[in-house]
Amino acid sequence: MKKIEEMTQEELVAEVKNLRSRKKYGLVWEDKPEDVLVKCQTSLPVLVDVDKKSIYKNPDSSKTNLIIEGDNYHSLSVLNYTHQNKVDVIYADPPYNTGAKDWKYNNRFVDDNDTYRHSKWISMMEKRLLLAKKLLKPDGVLIITIDDYEVQNITKLLEDLNAKNLGRVSICIKPEGRRQSKYIMQAHEYALFVSWGNPVTRGLNVDFGLDFPEEDSVSKFRWEGLMRRDAGREDRGSDYWYPMYISPDGDIHFEKKKGLIELYPINTKGIERVWLWDKKRAAENVSELKAVVRNGKPTVYYKRRELGRVKPTSFWYGSKYNANAYGTRLLAKILPDTNFDFPKSLYSVIDCIDMFLPKDGLCLDYFAGSGTTGHAVLELNKSDGGDRKFILCTNNESKIAEEVTYPRIKAVINGYADQTGIPANLRYFKTDFVDKNKVSDDTRRELVERATEMICVKEDTFTKKYDNKKYKIYENSGYVSAILYDLDSIDDFKEKLEGLGKKASIYVFSLSNETFPSDFNDLSIKYKLTPIPESILEVYRKLFG
Repeated sequence: MKKIEEMTQEELVAEVKNLRSRKKYGLVWEDKPEDVLVKCQTSLPVLVDVDKKSIYKNPDSSKTNLIIEGDNYHSLSVLNYTHQNKVDVIYADPPYNTGAKDWKYNNRFVDDNDTYRHSKWISMMEKRLLLAKKLLKPDGVLIITIDDYEVQNITKLLEDLNAKNLGRVSICIKPEGRRQSKYIMQAHEYALFVSWGNPVTRGLNVDFGLDFPEEDSVSKFRWEGLMRRDAGREDRGSDYWYPMYISPDGDIHFEKKKGLIELYPINTKGIERVWLWDKKRAAENVSELKAVVRNGKPTVYYKRRELGRVKPTSFWYGSKYNANAYGTRLLAKILPDTNFDFPKSLYSVIDCIDMFLPKDGLCLDYFAGSGTTGHAVLELNKSDGGDRKFILCTNNESKIAEEVTYPRIKAVINGYADQTGIPANLRYFKTDFVDKNKVSDDTRRELVERATEMICVKEDTFTKKYDNKKYKIYENSGYVSAILYDLDSIDDFKEKLEGLGKKASIYVFSLSNETFPSDFNDLSIKYKLTPIPESILEVYRKLFG
């Protein structure tokens, strides 16, 4: 950049305008070019099916889970065509940017010595968040796990993207703490929950770290103190300020009698509090109470029951969240010969996604790593008979996709060690590219030829019925997707569709964006017409310009 005294008047005016246009408040960073983004200016991403890795173990489900191998920017770009506004929950576990060479930017590890370390991380995250948010349903939820290295930056970035903060949870993933911590050993990480709509909580009755160790004929429960810590006598009035009378062996009475200990809700500092229940409720539900007398001083407890949905607290603690026991050791049990650094606890992911993922919902993870999110979705289906579906996107750095993500999901579906399999269907894809060539007719023809897998993914139709140079037809249990390349074959094409007798999405190759609707008026089945490649190019123009 020139020195101010060397600038012309026009250059000074331009610089002042630039300074005035810059953000005055919020997260500011040095935007660093990224090779995978630049590539999309000259090449359009598509999918390639790896058929030999297909798994079909649940014929009763029309849903097929997906693994997409490739840079997640390219995978998210394709999904913007196939799954825009279709995803219920996105779970993202990005690299934590610890400086310990845990991720690469432009094929180079980002370490402590990189001056632009944080800017590169924010740039990487922003570009992918802009793609990912388009995939969520209006009430969809994005969950991001992160630790202290970047939690402030990602929080501010989400605010800049107008995400609604639903809450942040601290999860104790390593109770003994990380020994490499210099002063205070870190034992937790964060899960951030955001949305661009108004989500509804749903799913299983998750305890979120609350222990319900006892059970009676009503439900599981745990004992909690009946005295409120956050309200005083002046706040709630006389209905919640009353004495109980406790016998030395812990019996609770509400009338004063000789030999009983009078107990008011007064804390150890002498501050007058109140009971959680009024006197009438306590007297009528005395079987839900117990008193413990220690050194002549009684304490009253009530049964906190696991009834309905338990609203989570902001701190999750429990053995099931231990990343060593239910992450590292569990993965070693599934794949004994595989090493993978820092896999998530299976139950941490289950509890995160289950809050917002319906029983027939779709969950996306675009930093899939060891595949814990896919495993979690399958476990949820197993627990309640649901038909949830997942999409896992991961690169193949150090052969992660081939040797960790896919083998793990395959093992969970088929069964491993002492665990029975969880029936599910799976397809495996890789990202590839079509050169743009200024989107000439040749590019359009090649894109159509390479679009079959994208259309099958979009429509969730993978069973091939007809495949020739003039048309292709795929189906699932209740639906058909069909691609017509040659209008001269339309009669034969329509005859095949009529024979299948299912609702159809029909894609018509057209250089002019025309679908020729009058030629399909005689079809008796319900159908929708879409031009290709224009429907794909329209999405990519908005993404890449």
